[in-house]
Amino acid sequence: MSLLALFLCFSMVQSGSYASDPAKLIFDTDMGNDIDDAMALAVIHALQSRGECELLAVTSSKDNPWSILYCDVVNSFYGRPEIPLGRVSQGVTNLDGSYTRKVVETSENGKPVFARRFQDAKDIPEAVSVLRSTLAAQPDHSVTLVVVGFSTNVARLLQSPGDQISPQTGLELVTRKVKLLSQMIGRFDRDKPAKFHEYNVRLDVPAAKAVYEIWPKEIPVVVSGWEVGRAIQIRATSIQNDYDYVKYHPIRLGYEYWHKMPYNRPTYDLTSILYAVRPERGYFGLSKAGQFKINELGKLEHIDKTDGKQQFLTVTPEQIVRGQEVLENLSSQPPAK
Repeated sequence: MSLLALFLCFSMVQSGSYASDPAKLIFDTDMGNDIDDAMALAVIHALQSRGECELLAVTSSKDNPWSILYCDVVNSFYGRPEIPLGRVSQGVTNLDGSYTRKVVETSENGKPVFARRFQDAKDIPEAVSVLRSTLAAQPDHSVTLVVVGFSTNVARLLQSPGDQISPQTGLELVTRKVKLLSQMIGRFDRDKPAKFHEYNVRLDVPAAKAVYEIWPKEIPVVVSGWEVGRAIQIRATSIQNDYDYVKYHPIRLGYEYWHKMPYNRPTYDLTSILYAVRPERGYFGLSKAGQFKINELGKLEHIDKTDGKQQFLTVTPEQIVRGQEVLENLSSQPPAK
């Protein structure tokens, strides 16, 4: 048995992953608007290699072809090119960003260095159809929906009618199939500026508003606010030293294109993954029970409500240290052989 295989077996025993079924995840991302989305997808693959989760589908809420093609590259790099992909249509932003296209097109001697399933994003299905078909195929109350970008795709899913995929509406599918929404959105620290509008809300306020008005009250929601990911940082030393097991790595290259190295980067989206897969491991605290809504200023706010099932994450100084260590290790874990 290889050293990596031994390490993974030990890690699974330590994490207790043999004691419960792997978390079934759908990952909805605005890949390309920030680099933490890329690290979050790497964390999912590491956790799947450890037997702790199963990535059912990846959908992009960024209306740019290189966003979803980069997801294709990452899935292929980790040995899972078959994972279904979905792209948004008529989304709220279509800018290239600074890294997705460059990574996808990286070549050596005139040949691409990264394999991918799709050569053209036009061949990738529309996101809502992928979300509907993925949910319809899963057992009841089994899917965790992880949303780390705009709420565009989720709002459209909730508002979708029955079709050839399923006679159930999107709201009915979510109510029946989803067990948790883990979302990176908003900001809940007490010293937040009065005019601060968190990016994932601000870019598509109507979609965020629709999600929190329509979302079934019986399905829990846990939000990771801006302040949580800001507190836990992936250090530049990890990026510079922990990814050199291959010459070309799509995550490290993404970081190099995103900003001039070296720099530390917040773990905004990674925190929603870590909670979704390891909710009982004490990496985070939770707010009081309540309910989210988009207020008249277009900001996400949380209202305490005893019988509510919507909460946001909190972190202590000790949890920040633990989170940094585990997320650096998971995001840089080599693909399973």
